Amino acid sequence: MASINLLAVFNPSNYWRSGFITLPWQPIYQQFQIPPEELVLSDLRDLSHAPIKAQVDHVDPESLERDTLIFSLSKPIPPGSEDDMFVSGFIKLDRGKPMPQNSGEPFVEVVYGADGRERGVRLSNSRLIVWFNLIPAPEDNERNWFSGSATSIQLDHQEILDPFPAARGEWLGQDPEKRCMQVAALQLPGVSDPKLPYYQVHLYNHSYSLVSQSSGCVRASITIASEPFNYMGADPVTGHNRHLICKLYRVISLYAGADYLIEELFVKGKPKAEEDRIIDSPEVVYLNFGLHYFAHMNMGHTQDIQQVFPVPDWFALGSTEPPYPAYGLTTNLHIESLVHPYEGNPSNFSCQLLPGKFAKCLHLFMRNQPNEFDTRVGHFWYEMIYSPLRAEIYQDTELKYQIQNQVFATV
Repeated sequence: MASINLLAVFNPSNYWRSGFITLPWQPIYQQFQIPPEELVLSDLRDLSHAPIKAQVDHVDPESLERDTLIFSLSKPIPPGSEDDMFVSGFIKLDRGKPMPQNSGEPFVEVVYGADGRERGVRLSNSRLIVWFNLIPAPEDNERNWFSGSATSIQLDHQEILDPFPAARGEWLGQDPEKRCMQVAALQLPGVSDPKLPYYQVHLYNHSYSLVSQSSGCVRASITIASEPFNYMGADPVTGHNRHLICKLYRVISLYAGADYLIEELFVKGKPKAEEDRIIDSPEVVYLNFGLHYFAHMNMGHTQDIQQVFPVPDWFALGSTEPPYPAYGLTTNLHIESLVHPYEGNPSNFSCQLLPGKFAKCLHLFMRNQPNEFDTRVGHFWYEMIYSPLRAEIYQDTELKYQIQNQVFATV
């Protein structure tokens, strides 16, 4: 049992670090019974007990276990260990008046059509303005292949998807095909037959719906879900073939001051009919899936750099021409293939991720960093994907009390 309201924070690196920390909210609420609207966090090292930036996001109304606490550590914490044996810091939880959540940055704006359905979402902070499209045909014409993509990304108020006209101050006449972050297709495991190991579900011409949205002092976030699709294949637990109705869920977050977006993805399925249910098994099934990302970005001649050891989990594309636009993708799933140019078009690239039950990706946008763009991508992969700062409810044991004294002796 926790005797005081503390979170133990772990830094797995051998250097001092600051940054954002996320952890499940429901165990914290069950332990301390502090509602989100009264939650105040402070760094135990700060004798003034000044509140730190924090918020609670309700990611999926159907799944309370996905509620997330996010907070920001602006003051670096000391090195710990990769196995989390050493606590690097402590966060105090109190009941009180939290920091204002409507600070104006970051921010979510939802745009609706005349029929009342969501057409798109604008995410913005001090660095990025992102228009994310939820429908296949944003111009209401026959060009119906833009669903689930960011069709405009302004970095420091200049378009990054078609950067050369933007650098000349030209806003009209930009490439109408520009987009990125589009999940063009999913790969799902097939029926229990070696001849049918998987099949594809195409999503680029099917609408998404808005599941939830949140704006706070740490991040702005949306959860969107694809149109339902049928899955007839092996249950991931029992191995028996089942008929499920599934959706792809995408949680897209823009943090305060960031020039990147973080995306979390999962596929949730439910039995189509009563005969597809399994006794004493959860109704909701989370499937393994592979991701096929597509982007159309006019970057001219590029350097394409990909992590090769130990496994490819990130890549970076950087233009060799001013203003040197660059893009990077990092992921917790291994990259099976990166094709650029794709289908003979130098502005197209395609990325296939190997299957997993949960995907976390970081999309980084840069300009005027011709010699550092790949280094930044690799650094973000390490700190945000591979080895992030972590926190858990502090347990008042003799071992951790000794560690606590050691940590505070070094601060």
